[in-house]
Amino acid sequence: MKVTIYWVTRDWNLIRRIRGKYGLPQYMTLNGITEAEVDEETLAALKKGEPEYLIIRKTEK
Repeated sequence: MKVTIYWVTRDWNLIRRIRGKYGLPQYMTLNGITEAEVDEETLAALKKGEPEYLIIRKTEK
């Protein structure tokens, strides 16, 4: 599933840890957006961080 993640936090160490744990790409646009392919399990885990650390803006199957 393709998701668009908007990073609310600017804590780069936290972002690196989340990327490493869930296998997210290392890039981010100037607007703080990362697009990634994730499975349902990862998506459910990422949603636990909303809205404190990140916002999942769009999902496509």
